[in-house]
Amino acid sequence: MKADMGGAAGLLGAFEAAVSIGTGGTALHCALCLAENAIGPTAFRNDDVLCFFSGKTCEINNTDAEGRLVLSDGVAHVTASPSLLPGGGSPDLVVDMATLTGAQMVATGKHFAAVFTNDEETERAAVAAGRRTGDLVHPVP
Repeated sequence: MKADMGGAAGLLGAFEAAVSIGTGGTALHCALCLAENAIGPTAFRNDDVLCFFSGKTCEINNTDAEGRLVLSDGVAHVTASPSLLPGGGSPDLVVDMATLTGAQMVATGKHFAAVFTNDEETERAAVAAGRRTGDLVHPVP
């Protein structure tokens, strides 16, 4: 379970580095979609129906999917119109570095991270950076 926080840890580290070197006046925000898979009387259970920030609902059929559930709310939050980000406006780019190990490994295997983006230039840049560094990534449609 400790590896499940790898995506958030990587994003926090990248955010800290970007802030340290400066962003040239570009607004930069970091939304960490964090969850704890804990047992307790208020934990969700199979067949529960959750309502998300976006207004969409989801019936729980796997109680080990807490990361995917908070990720959907996080993406909806940062892309909301009008944006709920400090300073308002909509983001030009959203980067998702979620670990989502089980679902991601089915899609891309054990040796490639998944890249989800609606911007082909960003997708190509991520693949190229992965090839340069050895942290291989594969686009997921």
